[in-house]
Amino acid sequence: MKGNYTKRKLKKIREKIEKFFYETRRFFVKLLVRKKDFSIISNNCWAGRVYQYLDMPYLSPTAGLYFFAPDYIKFVSDLKKYLDAPLEFIAPEESRYFEELKKRNQLDKPIGKILDVEIVFLHYSTKEEASEKWNRRKQRVNFDHIILKFSRMDLCTEKETEEFAALPFSNKFMLNNRKPLKHKCEVFWNEEWNPDGILRDTRPFPGNISLVRLLNKKIMSYSLTGYNEE
Repeated sequence: MKGNYTKRKLKKIREKIEKFFYETRRFFVKLLVRKKDFSIISNNCWAGRVYQYLDMPYLSPTAGLYFFAPDYIKFVSDLKKYLDAPLEFIAPEESRYFEELKKRNQLDKPIGKILDVEIVFLHYSTKEEASEKWNRRKQRVNFDHIILKFSRMDLCTEKETEEFAALPFSNKFMLNNRKPLKHKCEVFWNEEWNPDGILRDTRPFPGNISLVRLLNKKIMSYSLTGYNEE
């Protein structure tokens, strides 16, 4: 009994220490991020995770959801077109990713569709909730300060990494757990190794990922003619 009590006590102490370092790091990140008006267009929930971490309003609709890699590349390649188009919903059987969704046990998730792009609303229980959040948050997108975030995951192949790297936009980055890194926009994700890519990138940010450096990059503005350096 005494041994169990000691283990519980040590566990609580360790948790308090970890929380202290986490909150200390968070405090300095919030202090050092220069601007607080950026819209992160991410392939999954990463954007929402950052806004929560920095105590910011969601200036992006890409929270609580994910895109399969080919669809994300399409989406960010013509962002205004897709954000202006209406969001609809399809049955899982209509999705071109039906087999993958079945494998992931996600056939009960709302599957959105904008033109030819599909979105899996992973953390929404109903289509109505997903639609309301998407339409409200897309109105907040700041096209004068957009940050693109991509990860090697969700059926990402070499084709998608090459296409993302080729986007004419410097304020972008791609998390990758594979070395050597091939592109300037790649950032090494050292949390786990998996040959198919990153399994999950929305856990508390690992020590080698500098949010300050990623979020303080030179601002690019988005116009109907593409991305332009200010």
